[in-house]
Amino acid sequence: MSVAQVRQYMVDGEGDAAVELVQKLVAEGTSAQDIMNGLTEEMGILGDKFENFEVFLPDLMIAGDAFMQIMGVLKEHLVKDSEGEAKTIVIGTVKGDYHDIGKNIVGIVLQANGFNVVDLGADVDPVQYLETARKEKAAVVGISALMTTTMPGQEDFIKLVSDAGDKGKYLVCIGGAPTSVEWAERIGADVWSFDAFECAAKLKKLLG
Repeated sequence: MSVAQVRQYMVDGEGDAAVELVQKLVAEGTSAQDIMNGLTEEMGILGDKFENFEVFLPDLMIAGDAFMQIMGVLKEHLVKDSEGEAKTIVIGTVKGDYHDIGKNIVGIVLQANGFNVVDLGADVDPVQYLETARKEKAAVVGISALMTTTMPGQEDFIKLVSDAGDKGKYLVCIGGAPTSVEWAERIGADVWSFDAFECAAKLKKLLG
């Protein structure tokens, strides 16, 4: 019974078995953070294998679903360790893009790191992000794009923020498979992240 076994269950898509084992490990004193770190590492390994054509999209989706099941158990333990008032982050996928697996994982990881997450879902109009950020007094707006054809939606939002006089009131964080740090710099985004875990680490550092 170990974190290594949880990692294997996740890779195999055995979410129920992984959750049961995680509950036992936490009850016996294993740190929720240590378990999450192990899962983070394993997802990174899967990502590398995907890039090298050693695993394929269905493999990532199976592991991703199991990961989300596990995080449903872990996040309550991780949030207990956070201090201070939770910062609010509004997240969603750009208009015209219906992909949400990556965005969902980002939301869970951010919650696990103590953030208050308002998830607008997929195919979200730029104005909805703006209105929600104002309503929720958000510290960050995070926008995902999973297709090259929908990437301009991220730039559209940043232009809207500037035109509406909201520039500097909250950070704009972008991500998604076709995006890059160069794209983020080009459109004026505040933060770009390769994955959910890097996103959480960067935002925790920036927001203190």
